[in-house]
Amino acid sequence: MIKDFVQVDAFASRPFFGNPAAVVFEADDIPDEVMQKIAREMNLSETVFILKPTTTEADYRARIFTPLSELPFAGHPTIAAVHSILARYPDKAQATLLRQECGIGIVPVEVLSTGAGRLLRMTQGAPLHRPVELSRDTAARMLGCSADDLAETPIEVVSTGVPWLVVQLGRFGAIPALEPDQALIAREAKAVRAAGVTVFAERGDGGPVRLRVRTFAPGEGIAEDPVCGSGNGAVAAYLARHRHAAQKADSYVAEQGIELGRDGEIHASWERGEAAVSVRIAGAAVTVASGQLHF
Repeated sequence: MIKDFVQVDAFASRPFFGNPAAVVFEADDIPDEVMQKIAREMNLSETVFILKPTTTEADYRARIFTPLSELPFAGHPTIAAVHSILARYPDKAQATLLRQECGIGIVPVEVLSTGAGRLLRMTQGAPLHRPVELSRDTAARMLGCSADDLAETPIEVVSTGVPWLVVQLGRFGAIPALEPDQALIAREAKAVRAAGVTVFAERGDGGPVRLRVRTFAPGEGIAEDPVCGSGNGAVAAYLARHRHAAQKADSYVAEQGIELGRDGEIHASWERGEAAVSVRIAGAAVTVASGQLHF
């Protein structure tokens, strides 16, 4: 069996930055266990397989795998999938909206033209918040910082498609200095049924980039994810709930991947509706490699 694939750097407009994802096309006849083996072979945080949709409400179906397991949704593989579909299929090249079928349902992704280039903006799942019994001292040990570096806001699990343990730091200088305890993160994240921990801090310098984010998911075989779309979605939902409860909407730019030399940029926004907060995460993407799988 031979399958075409590409590797895409998501949340970046230049090669070798942002977060790489492999995209495998026409994957309907690939067995589940082989998809998992391919993801392990790619050895990226996620590999996404493109299949025919099972509903007329979707343009395509995506299955997303880490090196260790399948996820119902993930952000940067969604950006990579849409970028690749626009490039591969002539009938989709001029689309302004693609609808992805995945484990959390239909994820709409808008194709936006901006002065700085093309952005792909996904609407993630309705936020779910879950309190956890995790002490500040334990959270600090997980991250390798002082408990005094943690902000006063709650530590909780937030999901817009993937559950993340979200921790805010009160001091920006603490985030690049983190020395995470990977074994402790894996253990505590499993205990609270989260994929890992996403930590963020306000830059506070008045510049165009408001936040810096880092994401650790050793339980999924990912020591640190360069730029995490679902983690940033969880942060946006967290801010809407805990920092801006009186606001109807907000938007900002976040940075991630700096410590790994894979600088990425995330455009986040949220809007408070009658039933739930709607979270949108956007970014650029660039193809860096293409080839064929032989198996």
